[in-house]
Amino acid sequence: MNKKVNLCFSIGLVILLLVSSAFSQDAFNLRTITAGITITQENYLEVLERARDFLQKGRDLFEKEGFTLQGVRVATNPFPFYTKSLSVKETLELIKKISDFTSKNSIGLSIGPGLIDNRYDREIIDKICEIIPNASANLSIVIATKKHGIHYKAVRAAAETIKRLSEIETMTNFSFVATANIPSETPFFPGAFHNRKYNSFSIGTESAKLVMKVFAEAKDIPGARKELFESFEKEYKLIEKIALKIQEETSWQYEGVDTSPAPMRDISIGKAIENLIKVPFGSPGTITACSVITDVIQGIDVKRAGYSGLMLPVMEDVVLAQRAAEGRYGLDELLSYSAVCGTGLDVIPLPGDITVEKLESILLDVASIALKLDKPLSARLIPIKGKNAGEEAALESRFLVPTKIFKIK
Repeated sequence: MNKKVNLCFSIGLVILLLVSSAFSQDAFNLRTITAGITITQENYLEVLERARDFLQKGRDLFEKEGFTLQGVRVATNPFPFYTKSLSVKETLELIKKISDFTSKNSIGLSIGPGLIDNRYDREIIDKICEIIPNASANLSIVIATKKHGIHYKAVRAAAETIKRLSEIETMTNFSFVATANIPSETPFFPGAFHNRKYNSFSIGTESAKLVMKVFAEAKDIPGARKELFESFEKEYKLIEKIALKIQEETSWQYEGVDTSPAPMRDISIGKAIENLIKVPFGSPGTITACSVITDVIQGIDVKRAGYSGLMLPVMEDVVLAQRAAEGRYGLDELLSYSAVCGTGLDVIPLPGDITVEKLESILLDVASIALKLDKPLSARLIPIKGKNAGEEAALESRFLVPTKIFKIK
């Protein structure tokens, strides 16, 4: 009889552990493994092939531990390093060869910033505006660094790039971002780039669902903070353990995990915040909830990479998109949230007739906050041609949800 009881108990315990593990990984998964590589005009194919094999190895090891991985990516050294001697046409031809390889192998591609210093370069703008509509690649321009401050000339270049891209096709700006104080080896796009003498990799997570669950069950803010920290620490420790195993087996250097709880449509960080504060996102209490999440994700004792902050991508999150459409927050509020937690202005629909000067002013605000608070911020702004403030913004992408175009003061 006792053997039967023990057997039933053991089976029940195994089932419970399996269910707990499955639920945990269902609520906490990986957005990406991003491989950092250095390429030249001569070696790009060989390097890409090695990256493809590495990423498959990394995928296999994470999936073996029960994680679901949305995709894999590569980030190269800044593209001007390997296209400097090429014309605009020749640059596009090379990038298309690279993106053809990554697309064929289901690998996302970021070719880094066109400008990394305080410089205005018309040819770089021309190259970006040719590459994005004609190749599957993400690009950026650096508008501020801790070492050199605000790159005023690059801010102008970024503003002009956003405007020109919007006149080509609205979705082109989805693949372009202006970055301020963003480190290399960031796993998330479009701002990712590589700046190491060795092959590297970093991890981006998709954990907003876990935040939603924890905050829905929390009785108060201190309890929510404690439970979220314990849940996140468990998951990120496991991620780091697997990543170090990948490093050991491949000799690719692990640069860290971006602890940002990236949302995706119904997996909503906006909903998570509303679960905690019990009022719509944008109401009083929003900054507190944002701060709680950021304190947790920046307090976990793992090697961190990238933003490691709270992402508020307006059109990638159903609740954020809805609250923006309701007029509960705007650009000023998003910038204030960035001061305590956020990663900047992400996927923001703007009027199609916005001027370069207005775009420049928005970028300067982002750059100023990033430097003043010494934090990584970026701006992915999407002017929609022929649309005005308050009109519906509905872009043709399965990743994006409709909202209303933001008002510009």
